[in-house]
Parts: sequence; structure tokens; C-alpha cells
Amino acid sequence: MPLARFDKIEPEKRQRILQSAAQEFAAAGFEKASLGKIAEAAGVSKAALYYYFEDKADLYVTVVQEAWVLLSPVKRLDMAGLDAESFWPSLERLFETNVARCSEEPWLTAVGKLAYHPPREGAPAGVVAKIFEEARAFQQELLRRGQQLGTVRDDLPQELLIAMLTAADTAADHWMVDHWDELGPEEARRISRVVFGAIRALMSPAGERGAP
Repeated sequence: MPLARFDKIEPEKRQRILQSAAQEFAAAGFEKASLGKIAEAAGVSKAALYYYFEDKADLYVTVVQEAWVLLSPVKRLDMAGLDAESFWPSLERLFETNVARCSEEPWLTAVGKLAYHPPREGAPAGVVAKIFEEARAFQQELLRRGQQLGTVRDDLPQELLIAMLTAADTAADHWMVDHWDELGPEEARRISRVVFGAIRALMSPAGERGAP
């Protein structure tokens, strides 16, 4: 966890530190990332980073957690409030919002690269693993809710459905973060819409439009 004083600094400076750290970690990897380069890009001294964070691992963990707070659907979707009509449109809006946010704040995409190329051990690896666990638990709950509403197929075992959804979602996210710099905002949104449609078709009951 970052030291409490990090949350008290001015928002612009806080953002510069997060952005600079995310980009350096994504470019160099955790082990080779330089706190000096992060400090220089953020316009602060290296000593200032140690004033806000315990060490490089603490900074890495903070960057990943901050991005997850912004992009995670867990607290942004009222699962109980969904009905058959709003289920898929609500998920599509979340999808679109995250793509738009990543276009506005490119450091979030850099964090995506950290998630798919994490350190092998230690606190940085642990925080990434925990986030994937939370995402998987959310997907399980989401599929169960969709099945209750009749908007998610129930002709396959739950474990297989989760595996299919996770594989499709992970493959799409991984590809997007690795190719983000090559895509403009419009192309990123277009691909995102197509991907969402493919996932919806994969998960929808047979007989619905676009379902297999």
C-alpha cells in the first residue's frame, strides 16, 4: 500500500506519477524499470517517490490497483437490478466506457500490459493474481444472473461456460493492449464492438439473434 501522504498530494501530480510509472513498467518490465526514469517523467525527484511509496514493488502494486478501481465492473454494475432487457446493453455500456477511458488515459492500457506480463513472484505478482481472481468471480456471478434471466445459455456446464468466457475475454483484452498503440480511437471502438458481439453470441441461448 502507498504511504498515506500519496493520497493527499494534488490530483495532477498524483496522475503524473501513476502514468509515468505505468508506462515505464510496461516498457521495461518490473525488474528493469527505473525509479529514476519514472521520477524524471513525472517531474519529481527520486526521493519524492520514496516519500510516497515504500519501494518499487509498492509503486507497481499501487499503479495496478488504481487502474483496477477505474476499470473494474464489480462496483459499477448493479447485478440485482438487471433484467432480461437490460442485461446485455448494460454490459455493452461498460465495455464501451472502458475503451473510451483507455483512449483518454493511455496509462490504463499500459497497466493492461502489466497484467498480461506480470512479475513471477512477490507482491507485484500477487496483486495481479488477486485481480484476475476477482474478475473470474465476477464473471461467474454474472453468468449465473444471466442464466436466471434467460439471457445466458444453460446447455453447458457452468465451469465450461466460465472457461469459454474467460478465454474469449482474455484473448481479446490481451490482443488489444498489445496492439493499442497501432489503433486509433475509432478503430479501437470498432474492434471492441465486434468483440462484444462475438462474446454475446457465444454466451447467448440458442435461437437468439447471433447465438450459435
